[in-house]
Amino acid sequence: MSASATTASSATPKTWFITGCSSGFGSALALTVLASGDKVICTARNPSALKHLTELGAIPLSLDLTSPPATIQATITSSISDHGPIDYLVNNAGVFTIGTVEAYTAAELQEHFTINVFSHITIAQAVLPHMRSRRSGVIANVGSIAGWGGGPCLGAYSAGKHALAAFSLSLRREVASFGITVTCVELGYFRTAILEDGRAFEAKRAIPEYEDLMHAARGRLRGISLKQPGDPKKGAELVVEMLSGRGRGAGRVLPERWVVGRDAVAFVEAALKRGEDMLEGWREVVSTTDCDDVDPNKDMFT
Repeated sequence: MSASATTASSATPKTWFITGCSSGFGSALALTVLASGDKVICTARNPSALKHLTELGAIPLSLDLTSPPATIQATITSSISDHGPIDYLVNNAGVFTIGTVEAYTAAELQEHFTINVFSHITIAQAVLPHMRSRRSGVIANVGSIAGWGGGPCLGAYSAGKHALAAFSLSLRREVASFGITVTCVELGYFRTAILEDGRAFEAKRAIPEYEDLMHAARGRLRGISLKQPGDPKKGAELVVEMLSGRGRGAGRVLPERWVVGRDAVAFVEAALKRGEDMLEGWREVVSTTDCDDVDPNKDMFT
């Protein structure tokens, strides 16, 4: 671990609850937290996939994110009873899905959003009463730069990440008065196996007219898999420091949408520039119409 990596800041270890720890960024996060001296409750559908973490002292928990919400919440409540309150919740688990919008079945979309969005809400709902009672806690929902855009064959994935960011923004404002901080950690491309063959979900329905698009999408994913610019170990160290307020996170305010990775910053900057260009076009249209009877500069949602 680097010299600036996380170190425990008190004699009492904090407890982290991290989903999706069998591999990838979730595994890197759990390893970083364990190295800091804090306690980790790590989850996977199959706990045997967590052996590399349990050998280092992590507490394994079987958690299937497609289970009914009541089952998920009962599992988390039981874990809190057994292992104590959760200081940091990291909703990291998720799946990568490709397919054209027309090809998805309702069942495929339901499963995708259940894993990538609805389960995050369910887990937060289970943890929040305990954090509210203690007037402290951090909830980090792991999103993606895909939440700032969209591309061919990435409609479901991008939509899920858009939704996760919006949910996080709203929740942050709801629980701030209880001493709870919420952030959406929007990752760039990190070298994990999420894009490897067999890891990504794909719409089963084949529509010949879209096959060229699908072929190109598969090719792009194969081309960058395990060649992504981000180092998951370094990324995990930074995320843990920022969430815990230690190391590089000391004295910093945790952003509500936190973009992680140089490629991610460039991606979001380009997305914001596209938004500015669109606004310029809209201003001309708005200036020729009169459909408002309230102050357009007033924020209706504050």
